[in-house]
Amino acid sequence: MQYLKYSLLVLIVIPLMAFSQYKPGKAGGGLYNTGQNNVDKGWFFGVGLTYMWAYNNVKEEITVDSLNTTYTNKYIGDPKGKFGLFAEVGLFKMTDRKFINYRDFGLSWKWFRGGEDYTDEFYVNDVLTNTRTEEGSFGDHLISGNFNLGHRFDASDNLFYVNGLGLNADYHIIKGRTPTPAIPNNVDYVNGPSAFLGELHYFFGIGFKTGKRLIIMPIIETPILALYPFNHIVSTHPYFNTRFRPFLIRVRFMFLKKGSKSCPAVYNPMGIDPNGNGPK
Repeated sequence: MQYLKYSLLVLIVIPLMAFSQYKPGKAGGGLYNTGQNNVDKGWFFGVGLTYMWAYNNVKEEITVDSLNTTYTNKYIGDPKGKFGLFAEVGLFKMTDRKFINYRDFGLSWKWFRGGEDYTDEFYVNDVLTNTRTEEGSFGDHLISGNFNLGHRFDASDNLFYVNGLGLNADYHIIKGRTPTPAIPNNVDYVNGPSAFLGELHYFFGIGFKTGKRLIIMPIIETPILALYPFNHIVSTHPYFNTRFRPFLIRVRFMFLKKGSKSCPAVYNPMGIDPNGNGPK
């Protein structure tokens, strides 16, 4: 799992933090008066899954010697990732700028689910005499606001790729948790993440343009940096004795506003399109 963290960082397109300022165009200078010749924009909704990717298990061994007898406890916290649900709605805009040519913002609902198998084995003089096991689980519901900036690469007239960085602010509205006992000396043990979370995330999407004013775009997203609370910058979420990395996997349905560059041409009865071109 450690390799996953570094691989994601390598995949990120460099900084994407230099946000270009909005400058109103001159009269008649491009659609929607943005100064750009071509603009796609509209609203979207998305549905999909969440998955809490479990990190490696946590082990602890404590030995006590007393009157020529050795007592040992061996603790194991084994995390289990589970799928949850995801839904979102928002607005998007794509231009022909060379660097940052995609942005969106919206609201979403996330359902994060996972669990942990806890084991405590008790040994006397290296002979197992007792085993205690417990199963923990969590199912948290979050409301999230997010803003994304990225770069769009057009592979063809009907296919494009987008990747970039974004900010999300999440609040736990429902906490459903059945915790396991704390493993001694495990500094990561907590009862769960903070009620409010602020994160920097990475996203990658593939857009498919249909024959109507609709773009279908599968997207995968994961946090890469914790901003609040700033106590574990790699942005995994702590549950019980272990940690989990959230992945958001969804399909976004993007509806183009009338007049966008990707809208199909509409002909009037005289055979003239909106650009003044006749039929071929």
